[in-house]
This record gives sequence, structure tokens and C-alpha cells, in this order.
Amino acid sequence: MDSNIWNIFLVLALFTLLRVFVVQRRSLLVSLFLHLLHPIRDRQGRQISGPPWIWANGHMIDKFLDGRAKSKEWRAYGAVYRIWSCGIPEIVITTAEDVRAFHSDSDQHAKSRSSNGGWFFHQLLGECMGLINGSRWKEVRGEFQHAFTHRAVMDMSPSISQYARDYVKDICSESSGPIVVHAANTLAKFPFFCTAKYLYGPLSREEKDELWALGQRNLALMRYVLAGGIYRFAMCRLFCTGTAKELDVFRRDWSNFNEKIYQTRRTSSPACLIVSIWKPVKEGTMKESEVLQTISEMLFANLDVSSHVLTWFVTLLAENTEVQQRLREEVESSKVSGVVSGEYCNSKDSLLRSCWLESLRLRPFTSFAIPESSPSPKILGGYQIPANASIVVDTHSINIENPLWGADTHQFRPERFAVIKPSELRYNFFAFGFGTRKCLGQHFAESMLKTFVVHLLDHYTVSIPSPSKHSGSGDYDLTRDSWVPTSNVHLILTKI
Repeated sequence: MDSNIWNIFLVLALFTLLRVFVVQRRSLLVSLFLHLLHPIRDRQGRQISGPPWIWANGHMIDKFLDGRAKSKEWRAYGAVYRIWSCGIPEIVITTAEDVRAFHSDSDQHAKSRSSNGGWFFHQLLGECMGLINGSRWKEVRGEFQHAFTHRAVMDMSPSISQYARDYVKDICSESSGPIVVHAANTLAKFPFFCTAKYLYGPLSREEKDELWALGQRNLALMRYVLAGGIYRFAMCRLFCTGTAKELDVFRRDWSNFNEKIYQTRRTSSPACLIVSIWKPVKEGTMKESEVLQTISEMLFANLDVSSHVLTWFVTLLAENTEVQQRLREEVESSKVSGVVSGEYCNSKDSLLRSCWLESLRLRPFTSFAIPESSPSPKILGGYQIPANASIVVDTHSINIENPLWGADTHQFRPERFAVIKPSELRYNFFAFGFGTRKCLGQHFAESMLKTFVVHLLDHYTVSIPSPSKHSGSGDYDLTRDSWVPTSNVHLILTKI
């Protein structure tokens, strides 16, 4: 009996070792083939280096789900290195000098098709405004941009402030003492529904429930994007019929929701953004998929982004109680007749804005920017990069591992922005992208999230249970069930 068990164990062990050997050998052969297929060399003829290709998605999954650690690991390959999204090469740049060189012709740049994410990603977001190019991009942006100018956001600031005030009050409405909340779970619905209100106008309880459910279904579909493999190719429709049906039903329901909202708003609230952007769809002058996926980008894709940004903004203030107190005093001193003013929340010269920028610097929402290309060849880090190659910015290297920020770069010190010239931030700081394709919603996002923090600090002190950090890394644990991992941190809210 014991002998049989031992023999089975040996067979399983040998099988496992053989499988690892075959997979590693296959990965090495693919790496060699891809390097020969896409040669990139410096002036001395040396081939660009980078992490070896991984079966079967290259580095796409690591880039999303473990980007913070991989940024640190991959920098060992040099200031410019190469990774792979399945079989598509991506050149990663890590210095402000190379960011500047690459973006010298940013008005001619193109975003990589579907962010090099494959077929399933294209079905969800491949035709959104942030990923299309040329005249299509200009046309779609033209339908949305009037609502997201700085002036338009300022005009909406009283409504944003009222929604933030109500949301903050509801967090602890039934408790008089300190409460412990999960940061991401507690804060996520604020930016989601604040953005939805901006797009659709006030929503009924039924409309909110339906929209949130659609968002959760979209998030569930993103797991196929992150799985990669067969989902990168259209043939998955033939072999994954259940998944294909799930996708089709979601897209039908998402279209029906926006059609229904349009029909109810075009007579009752004709000024709502959904009315002006859905009308061209009805008239046949814009593709429905472009409008639907752009709204998906704003609501569903940015649910993870905004949750990440807001959670870290609040968490970093909770960690740094002295800065939190000074910010609370600034908030108090800014009040007019006991009310926080919209001018303060949108000020470009305040401790509030410095804290906002510092949180974006230390915790960029993505470790690697969306790949884009230049129609011209470039010299980056000494390597001769061909035209139309996918270039990715390592945002951790730019925002943190950058001499501009000084010896205390890993510390939360908002005051650093008071002495750094805005011109110095252009290529040394990643927040909403670089060049002409900066995020359309940057003014709205900044106003919305800063306003929320102002009202939060006006009602609560925020602290962190001890110990909260993950014991192994000295950092917080992350929730890795979406393309933007959010912090798995708890907060203590104590009423003032």
C-alpha cells in the first residue's frame, strides 16, 4: 500500500516536472521567435531586452493585475525594455526624457487597437472615445467635450457638492460613534452615481438599481479579457457559446437602457447630456457602438479607476494625520456663510489640490499607460524604435522613481507641488495622460473627488486600524478582481 502511494507520488512529480519543462521550453522558443520577428537594436547593434515571454498571454495579465510589482521588477532590464501583449510587442519607457521625445509629435499619435487587448476587449471598449483614432475620435469627442470643459464643470459644481454632502452624511447616518468601513466598497458608488447623474440627470431608484446591475455585469465580462487566451480571438464565439451569449445579452440590455433613458429625458430634461449624444445615434450620423462604449468607458471602466483614485486619496490622508488636520483647517477657513464654496473645491492653488496631486503621483490608477504609437521612428533610450510601434509609459517610474521628486519620493508630502513649476510636470507626472489625447473627464474627475474629500473631512476624522498593512510586503493588500486592482483597506470614520 505504502509502496503504491510512493510510486503514484513519483509519477505525479515527474509529470509535473515534465510539464514545467515543456511549458518553459515552449515559452523560450516563442520568445526567440518573437525577438527575431521584431528586432529592435541600439546603435551598437545590441538587441533590446525584457522579461521572457509567458504562455499564453505574454505580459498582459501581469501588466494589469500586478503592475506595481512588475514595474519594479522589469526596470532591471533597463530604462527602455520590451514586454508582450500576447504576440504584440510593447516598448516600455521609464524616463521623462523619453516621454518628452516620444510625445514630440503627440498630435499625430494613435492609440493601439483595443489597447492590444484582443477581440473580447474590443467588443466591450474597443470603439470607445479613448481608443479610437483620426476623424472618428474627433467626431465622438465633439459630441461629448462641451459638457466636460472647465467652465461646464464649474457650472455643475453646486450640484456635485450637494450630492457629495448627502452621500457623506449617509455613510454613518445611523451611528453616533466611530465606525469601521471598507474603503473601496463604501466609496465606490459615489463617483459612479455622480458621473451617472452628470450624464443622465437625476435617476430614480429603479434606474439606479438597473444601472448598477449593468455595471456589475460589465465587470463580470472583464474577467474574460483578463483571462486572455482564446478570448483574444473571434473564434471564441464558436467554442465559448455561453460567454458569447452573455456578451450579446449585456450589449442588448445596455443599448435598451440608454434608449429608455433618452426617451424619458428628451421631453422632461432636454438639457441632459444623454439627449444630445443619443440623438445622432437615432439620426444615423454616429455609430451606436461608439456612443455606448464611450459611456461604458465613463461609467463602467472608470468605476475601477475612480474607486482606486478616491480610495487612495482618502487612505493617504488617513495615514498622514498632520496633513489631514491642516487640510481640515483649510476647508474650515474657506467656508462662506458656513458653506464650503465651489471656488475652493476647484481652486488650483490650495493644499487640497496639492494633496490631490500627491495622491495621484504616489498611486497612479494604472502602472502602465495605454499603448499608443507614433507614425515616425523614434530614438528612445538609445534604441531605434520603428514607426507605429506600441509604446507604453511606466507610470511608477515617472511618478515615483524619478529624480525630480527628491530623496523623499516615497513619502506623502503634498508641499512638493508648491515649489515645482507646472511646466516641469508636463512629462514628469502621469495623471490623465500625455499630449493631445489627455483624458476628457479630467476636470470633472478632479472636481468630483476633491469635493467629496472636502465634505468627508468636514464631517469626520479618518484613521486606519492598526495593523492594516499586509504583513509580507509592508503595503496594503489589493483586490485583484478587475483591471485596476483596488486597495483592500479599512478606514475608521469618527464624527466631528
